Amino acid sequence: MCRAGAALLVALSAAVQVAQAQAPGAGTVRSRALLARAESLWTQLGVRDSASHQRTYRERRARRFDAGPLTVLLPGSVGAETGLRVASGAAGYLGGTIPSEFVSSRVVVVAFAATGVDSVLRVEGLGARNRVMADVAPRPDTLADGWVVAAVLARNYVETLDSAWRNWLPPDLAFGWTLRRDGPAAVRDLMRGDTRAGADCLAGDATGCRLWLGLDGDASPYLVRYGAEGLRRLIAGRYFASSNARGLAHECSAGSDDACVRLASLGFLPATPAGFAPRSSVVGFVRARNRPAALARAFADVTGSVGDRLARASGLPEDSLVKEWRIWLLTGGGQPRVTADLRDALPVVVFGGLLLLAAARSGRWR
Repeated sequence: MCRAGAALLVALSAAVQVAQAQAPGAGTVRSRALLARAESLWTQLGVRDSASHQRTYRERRARRFDAGPLTVLLPGSVGAETGLRVASGAAGYLGGTIPSEFVSSRVVVVAFAATGVDSVLRVEGLGARNRVMADVAPRPDTLADGWVVAAVLARNYVETLDSAWRNWLPPDLAFGWTLRRDGPAAVRDLMRGDTRAGADCLAGDATGCRLWLGLDGDASPYLVRYGAEGLRRLIAGRYFASSNARGLAHECSAGSDDACVRLASLGFLPATPAGFAPRSSVVGFVRARNRPAALARAFADVTGSVGDRLARASGLPEDSLVKEWRIWLLTGGGQPRVTADLRDALPVVVFGGLLLLAAARSGRWR
Protein backbone atom coordinates (compact mmCIF):
# COMPACT_ATOMS: atom_id res chain seq x y z
CA MET A 1 0.00 0.00 0.00
CA CYS A 2 1.31 3.47 -0.89
CA ARG A 3 2.26 6.01 1.76
CA ALA A 4 -0.37 8.51 0.53
CA GLY A 5 -3.16 6.00 1.14
CA ALA A 6 -1.93 5.20 4.63
CA ALA A 7 -1.68 8.89 5.48
CA LEU A 8 -5.22 9.48 4.19
CA LEU A 9 -6.60 6.68 6.33
CA VAL A 10 -4.88 8.05 9.43
CA ALA A 11 -6.29 11.53 8.77
CA LEU A 12 -9.83 10.25 8.31
CA SER A 13 -9.61 8.12 11.45
CA ALA A 14 -8.49 11.16 13.42
CA ALA A 15 -11.41 13.14 12.01
CA VAL A 16 -13.81 10.41 13.14
CA GLN A 17 -12.42 10.54 16.68
CA VAL A 18 -12.75 14.34 16.80
CA ALA A 19 -16.36 14.22 15.59
CA GLN A 20 -17.25 11.63 18.21
CA ALA A 21 -15.68 13.68 20.97
CA GLN A 22 -17.45 16.93 20.01
CA ALA A 23 -21.07 15.73 19.75
CA PRO A 24 -21.98 12.30 21.07
CA GLY A 25 -25.33 12.12 19.18
CA ALA A 26 -24.77 13.81 15.84
CA GLY A 27 -21.12 12.94 15.95
CA THR A 28 -21.92 9.23 15.71
CA VAL A 29 -23.67 9.67 12.34
CA ARG A 30 -20.89 11.91 11.11
CA SER A 31 -18.18 9.51 12.26
CA ARG A 32 -19.86 6.57 10.56
CA ALA A 33 -20.02 8.49 7.30
CA LEU A 34 -16.36 9.43 7.55
CA LEU A 35 -15.38 5.88 8.40
CA ALA A 36 -17.33 4.50 5.44
CA ARG A 37 -15.64 7.05 3.20
CA ALA A 38 -12.25 6.05 4.58
CA GLU A 39 -12.90 2.35 3.96
CA SER A 40 -14.04 3.10 0.39
CA LEU A 41 -10.93 5.10 -0.34
CA TRP A 42 -8.78 2.41 1.22
CA THR A 43 -10.34 -0.22 -1.05
CA GLN A 44 -9.80 1.96 -4.13
CA LEU A 45 -6.18 2.53 -3.22
CA GLY A 46 -5.71 -1.21 -2.73
CA VAL A 47 -7.15 -1.95 -6.17
CA ARG A 48 -4.90 0.69 -7.78
CA ASP A 49 -1.86 -0.61 -5.91
CA SER A 50 -2.58 -4.19 -6.95
CA ALA A 51 -3.05 -3.14 -10.57
CA SER A 52 0.26 -1.26 -10.47
CA HIS A 53 2.07 -4.29 -9.07
CA GLN A 54 0.55 -6.53 -11.71
CA ARG A 55 1.52 -4.13 -14.48
CA THR A 56 5.10 -3.95 -13.18
CA TYR A 57 5.24 -7.74 -12.92
CA ARG A 58 4.03 -8.14 -16.51
CA GLU A 59 6.58 -5.59 -17.75
CA ARG A 60 9.48 -7.28 -15.94
CA ARG A 61 8.37 -10.86 -16.49
CA ALA A 62 11.24 -12.84 -17.99
CA ARG A 63 11.15 -13.31 -21.74
CA ARG A 64 13.15 -15.76 -23.80
CA PHE A 65 15.54 -14.60 -26.52
CA ASP A 66 17.61 -16.99 -28.66
CA ALA A 67 20.63 -16.57 -30.92
CA GLY A 68 21.92 -19.88 -32.25
CA PRO A 69 22.54 -22.20 -29.29
CA LEU A 70 22.46 -19.27 -26.83
CA THR A 71 19.34 -18.62 -24.74
CA VAL A 72 18.94 -15.49 -22.63
CA LEU A 73 16.12 -14.49 -20.28
CA LEU A 74 15.63 -10.73 -20.17
CA PRO A 75 12.81 -8.61 -18.72
CA GLY A 76 9.99 -8.30 -21.23
CA SER A 77 10.11 -4.50 -20.93
CA VAL A 78 13.27 -4.39 -23.07
CA GLY A 79 11.27 -5.17 -26.18
CA ALA A 80 11.73 -7.81 -28.85
CA GLU A 81 14.23 -5.89 -30.97
CA THR A 82 16.49 -4.95 -28.06
CA GLY A 83 16.38 -8.46 -26.58
CA LEU A 84 17.37 -10.03 -29.87
CA ARG A 85 20.22 -7.55 -30.28
CA VAL A 86 21.56 -8.40 -26.81
CA ALA A 87 21.37 -12.14 -27.52
CA SER A 88 22.88 -11.87 -31.00
CA GLY A 89 25.61 -9.56 -29.69
CA ALA A 90 26.55 -12.09 -27.03
CA ALA A 91 26.53 -14.89 -29.62
CA GLY A 92 28.84 -12.79 -31.78
CA TYR A 93 31.36 -12.53 -28.95
CA LEU A 94 31.20 -16.29 -28.36
CA GLY A 95 31.86 -16.85 -32.06
CA GLY A 96 32.51 -20.58 -31.83
CA THR A 97 35.12 -20.24 -29.06
CA ILE A 98 32.92 -22.06 -26.55
CA PRO A 99 31.46 -25.39 -27.73
CA SER A 100 27.84 -25.08 -28.83
CA GLU A 101 26.96 -28.11 -26.68
CA PHE A 102 28.05 -26.18 -23.60
CA VAL A 103 26.18 -23.03 -24.63
CA SER A 104 22.97 -24.93 -25.36
CA SER A 105 23.10 -26.61 -21.94
CA ARG A 106 22.93 -23.24 -20.18
CA VAL A 107 20.49 -20.36 -19.98
CA VAL A 108 21.72 -16.91 -19.04
CA VAL A 109 19.26 -15.32 -16.61
CA VAL A 110 19.22 -11.61 -15.84
CA ALA A 111 18.50 -12.15 -12.16
CA PHE A 112 18.26 -8.54 -10.94
CA ALA A 113 15.80 -7.26 -13.54
CA ALA A 114 13.56 -10.17 -14.59
CA THR A 115 10.70 -11.65 -12.57
CA GLY A 116 8.83 -14.92 -12.84
CA VAL A 117 11.99 -16.72 -13.90
CA ASP A 118 11.00 -20.13 -12.52
CA SER A 119 7.62 -20.17 -14.24
CA VAL A 120 9.10 -19.03 -17.56
CA LEU A 121 11.81 -21.69 -17.43
CA ARG A 122 9.17 -24.32 -16.75
CA VAL A 123 6.82 -23.13 -19.51
CA GLU A 124 9.67 -22.81 -22.04
CA GLY A 125 11.00 -26.29 -21.24
CA LEU A 126 14.30 -24.93 -19.96
CA GLY A 127 14.15 -26.36 -16.46
CA ALA A 128 16.88 -28.92 -17.13
CA ARG A 129 19.42 -26.30 -18.22
CA ASN A 130 21.98 -24.86 -15.84
CA ARG A 131 21.34 -21.25 -14.94
CA VAL A 132 24.09 -18.68 -15.39
CA MET A 133 23.21 -15.47 -13.59
CA ALA A 134 23.99 -12.07 -15.11
CA ASP A 135 23.42 -8.50 -13.96
CA VAL A 136 21.97 -6.35 -16.73
CA ALA A 137 20.14 -3.07 -16.19
CA PRO A 138 16.37 -2.91 -16.81
CA ARG A 139 17.14 -0.90 -19.95
CA PRO A 140 20.00 -2.84 -21.54
CA ASP A 141 22.80 -1.31 -23.54
CA THR A 142 22.78 -3.58 -26.55
CA LEU A 143 26.55 -3.33 -26.98
CA ALA A 144 27.81 -3.53 -23.40
CA ASP A 145 25.24 -6.04 -22.20
CA GLY A 146 25.93 -8.40 -25.08
CA TRP A 147 29.47 -8.57 -23.73
CA VAL A 148 28.18 -9.04 -20.16
CA VAL A 149 26.13 -12.07 -21.22
CA ALA A 150 29.09 -13.55 -23.12
CA ALA A 151 31.51 -12.83 -20.26
CA VAL A 152 29.43 -14.54 -17.56
CA LEU A 153 29.02 -17.55 -19.83
CA ALA A 154 32.80 -17.55 -20.43
CA ARG A 155 33.52 -17.51 -16.70
CA ASN A 156 31.15 -20.43 -16.23
CA TYR A 157 32.93 -22.30 -19.02
CA VAL A 158 36.43 -21.61 -17.65
CA GLU A 159 35.36 -23.16 -14.34
CA THR A 160 34.76 -26.46 -16.17
CA LEU A 161 38.29 -26.60 -17.62
CA ASP A 162 41.31 -28.22 -16.00
CA SER A 163 43.65 -26.41 -13.61
CA ALA A 164 46.19 -25.50 -16.31
CA TRP A 165 43.59 -23.44 -18.18
CA ARG A 166 41.86 -22.10 -15.07
CA ASN A 167 45.14 -20.75 -13.68
CA TRP A 168 46.22 -19.16 -16.94
CA LEU A 169 43.20 -17.92 -18.89
CA PRO A 170 41.69 -14.46 -18.46
CA PRO A 171 38.29 -15.03 -16.83
CA ASP A 172 36.31 -13.63 -19.76
CA LEU A 173 38.36 -15.49 -22.44
CA ALA A 174 39.33 -12.06 -23.81
CA PHE A 175 35.91 -11.62 -25.43
CA GLY A 176 35.76 -8.18 -26.95
CA TRP A 177 39.56 -7.80 -26.79
CA THR A 178 40.85 -5.69 -29.67
CA LEU A 179 44.41 -4.94 -30.66
CA ARG A 180 43.70 -1.27 -31.27
CA ARG A 181 42.09 -0.60 -27.89
CA ASP A 182 43.67 -3.20 -25.59
CA GLY A 183 46.99 -3.93 -27.28
CA PRO A 184 48.81 -0.89 -25.80
CA ALA A 185 48.21 -2.17 -22.24
CA ALA A 186 49.80 -5.51 -23.16
CA VAL A 187 52.74 -3.72 -24.79
CA ARG A 188 53.28 -1.56 -21.70
CA ASP A 189 53.32 -4.69 -19.55
CA LEU A 190 55.91 -6.27 -21.81
CA MET A 191 58.07 -3.14 -22.00
CA ARG A 192 58.26 -2.72 -18.23
CA GLY A 193 61.02 -5.29 -18.16
CA ASP A 194 60.65 -5.89 -14.42
CA THR A 195 61.68 -9.53 -14.84
CA ARG A 196 64.55 -11.08 -16.76
CA ALA A 197 62.14 -13.26 -18.74
CA GLY A 198 60.10 -10.22 -19.75
CA ALA A 199 63.22 -8.32 -20.86
CA ASP A 200 64.40 -11.34 -22.87
CA CYS A 201 61.00 -11.65 -24.51
CA LEU A 202 61.03 -7.97 -25.47
CA ALA A 203 64.45 -8.54 -27.03
CA GLY A 204 63.02 -11.36 -29.16
CA ASP A 205 64.01 -14.48 -27.21
CA ALA A 206 61.33 -17.18 -27.59
CA THR A 207 62.30 -18.95 -24.35
CA GLY A 208 61.97 -15.68 -22.46
CA CYS A 209 58.49 -15.17 -23.94
CA ARG A 210 57.40 -18.66 -22.92
CA LEU A 211 58.66 -18.10 -19.38
CA TRP A 212 57.17 -14.62 -19.08
CA LEU A 213 53.79 -15.74 -20.40
CA GLY A 214 53.82 -18.86 -18.23
CA LEU A 215 53.11 -21.15 -21.18
CA ASP A 216 55.20 -24.09 -19.99
CA GLY A 217 54.23 -26.44 -17.19
CA ASP A 218 57.20 -25.60 -14.99
CA ALA A 219 57.50 -27.67 -11.81
CA SER A 220 58.81 -24.64 -9.87
CA PRO A 221 57.20 -21.71 -11.70
CA TYR A 222 58.46 -18.95 -9.39
CA LEU A 223 62.08 -20.03 -9.54
CA VAL A 224 62.09 -20.81 -13.26
CA ARG A 225 60.07 -17.83 -14.49
CA TYR A 226 61.39 -15.13 -12.16
CA GLY A 227 64.79 -16.49 -11.17
CA ALA A 228 66.15 -16.29 -7.64
CA GLU A 229 67.75 -12.88 -8.16
CA GLY A 230 64.61 -11.57 -9.81
CA LEU A 231 62.54 -12.65 -6.82
CA ARG A 232 65.06 -11.13 -4.46
CA ARG A 233 64.94 -7.82 -6.31
CA LEU A 234 61.12 -7.72 -6.30
CA ILE A 235 60.96 -8.58 -2.62
CA ALA A 236 63.70 -6.24 -1.41
CA GLY A 237 62.54 -3.20 0.55
CA ARG A 238 58.87 -4.25 0.76
CA TYR A 239 56.93 -4.35 4.00
CA PHE A 240 55.15 -7.55 5.06
CA ALA A 241 52.52 -7.52 7.78
CA SER A 242 52.87 -11.09 9.02
CA SER A 243 55.89 -12.15 11.03
CA ASN A 244 56.27 -15.29 8.90
CA ALA A 245 56.47 -13.25 5.69
CA ARG A 246 58.93 -10.80 7.28
CA GLY A 247 61.13 -13.70 8.35
CA LEU A 248 61.10 -15.18 4.84
CA ALA A 249 61.87 -11.77 3.35
CA HIS A 250 64.88 -11.43 5.65
CA GLU A 251 66.12 -14.91 4.71
CA CYS A 252 65.54 -14.15 1.02
CA SER A 253 67.55 -10.92 1.24
CA ALA A 254 70.29 -12.83 3.06
CA GLY A 255 70.66 -15.17 0.09
CA SER A 256 68.19 -18.03 0.61
CA ASP A 257 66.61 -18.89 -2.75
CA ASP A 258 64.17 -21.25 -1.05
CA ALA A 259 62.91 -18.46 1.20
CA CYS A 260 62.35 -16.23 -1.85
CA VAL A 261 60.27 -18.93 -3.55
CA ARG A 262 58.28 -19.71 -0.41
CA LEU A 263 57.49 -16.04 0.13
CA ALA A 264 56.43 -15.52 -3.48
CA SER A 265 54.19 -18.57 -3.36
CA LEU A 266 52.27 -17.11 -0.40
CA GLY A 267 50.53 -14.87 -2.91
CA PHE A 268 52.99 -12.00 -2.96
CA LEU A 269 53.59 -12.62 -6.67
CA PRO A 270 51.49 -14.35 -9.34
CA ALA A 271 52.87 -17.61 -10.70
CA THR A 272 52.86 -16.09 -14.19
CA PRO A 273 54.87 -12.84 -14.56
CA ALA A 274 52.73 -11.59 -17.46
CA GLY A 275 49.40 -10.12 -16.37
CA PHE A 276 45.99 -10.72 -17.90
CA ALA A 277 46.54 -8.03 -20.56
CA PRO A 278 49.41 -9.89 -22.30
CA ARG A 279 47.73 -13.26 -21.80
CA SER A 280 44.55 -11.85 -23.35
CA SER A 281 46.66 -10.68 -26.28
CA VAL A 282 47.87 -14.25 -26.84
CA VAL A 283 44.25 -15.44 -26.93
CA GLY A 284 43.43 -12.56 -29.27
CA PHE A 285 46.36 -13.45 -31.53
CA VAL A 286 45.32 -17.09 -31.88
CA ARG A 287 41.74 -16.00 -32.50
CA ALA A 288 42.84 -13.53 -35.19
CA ARG A 289 45.35 -15.87 -36.84
CA ASN A 290 43.54 -19.20 -36.68
CA ARG A 291 39.91 -18.26 -36.08
CA PRO A 292 37.91 -19.08 -32.92
CA ALA A 293 37.72 -22.78 -33.81
CA ALA A 294 41.43 -23.09 -32.97
CA LEU A 295 40.79 -21.76 -29.48
CA ALA A 296 37.92 -24.19 -29.04
CA ARG A 297 40.29 -27.04 -29.94
CA ALA A 298 42.92 -25.74 -27.54
CA PHE A 299 40.45 -25.43 -24.66
CA ALA A 300 39.22 -28.98 -25.26
CA ASP A 301 42.82 -30.25 -25.17
CA VAL A 302 43.87 -31.63 -21.79
CA THR A 303 47.36 -32.87 -22.69
CA GLY A 304 50.54 -30.96 -21.92
CA SER A 305 51.06 -27.34 -20.99
CA VAL A 306 49.07 -24.32 -22.12
CA GLY A 307 51.77 -23.60 -24.69
CA ASP A 308 51.62 -27.16 -26.03
CA ARG A 309 47.87 -26.91 -26.46
CA LEU A 310 47.93 -23.52 -28.18
CA ALA A 311 50.73 -24.71 -30.48
CA ARG A 312 48.83 -27.83 -31.53
CA ALA A 313 45.64 -25.88 -32.10
CA SER A 314 47.38 -23.20 -34.17
CA GLY A 315 49.56 -25.62 -36.14
CA LEU A 316 52.81 -23.91 -35.14
CA PRO A 317 55.74 -24.95 -32.94
CA GLU A 318 55.53 -23.15 -29.62
CA ASP A 319 58.60 -20.99 -30.26
CA SER A 320 57.23 -19.91 -33.64
CA LEU A 321 53.89 -19.15 -32.04
CA VAL A 322 55.35 -16.80 -29.42
CA LYS A 323 57.65 -15.13 -31.94
CA GLU A 324 54.73 -14.40 -34.26
CA TRP A 325 52.64 -13.20 -31.31
CA ARG A 326 55.41 -10.82 -30.23
CA ILE A 327 55.76 -9.28 -33.69
CA TRP A 328 51.98 -9.05 -34.08
CA LEU A 329 51.63 -7.27 -30.73
CA LEU A 330 54.55 -4.86 -31.07
CA THR A 331 53.70 -3.90 -34.66
CA GLY A 332 50.00 -3.42 -34.09
CA GLY A 333 48.94 -6.48 -36.02
CA GLY A 334 51.94 -6.94 -38.27
CA GLN A 335 51.28 -3.79 -40.28
CA PRO A 336 53.81 -3.37 -43.13
CA ARG A 337 56.38 -0.67 -42.86
CA VAL A 338 55.73 2.59 -44.69
CA THR A 339 57.48 2.56 -48.09
CA ALA A 340 58.07 5.31 -50.64
CA ASP A 341 59.32 5.35 -54.22
CA LEU A 342 62.01 7.63 -55.66
CA ARG A 343 59.53 10.34 -56.64
CA ASP A 344 58.26 10.56 -53.05
CA ALA A 345 61.80 10.59 -51.67
CA LEU A 346 63.22 13.21 -54.10
CA PRO A 347 62.15 16.31 -52.09
CA VAL A 348 63.76 14.84 -48.98
CA VAL A 349 67.00 14.14 -50.90
CA VAL A 350 67.11 17.67 -52.32
CA PHE A 351 66.42 19.26 -48.94
CA GLY A 352 69.10 17.11 -47.32
CA GLY A 353 71.57 18.11 -50.01
CA LEU A 354 70.92 21.79 -49.40
CA LEU A 355 71.52 21.30 -45.69
CA LEU A 356 74.85 19.57 -46.41
CA LEU A 357 75.88 22.35 -48.78
CA ALA A 358 75.09 25.01 -46.19
CA ALA A 359 77.01 23.10 -43.56
CA ALA A 360 80.02 22.76 -45.90
CA ARG A 361 80.10 26.52 -46.49
CA SER A 362 79.95 27.20 -42.75
CA GLY A 363 83.19 28.23 -41.04
CA ARG A 364 82.73 25.54 -38.41
CA TRP A 365 83.14 22.79 -41.05
CA ARG A 366 86.35 24.21 -42.57
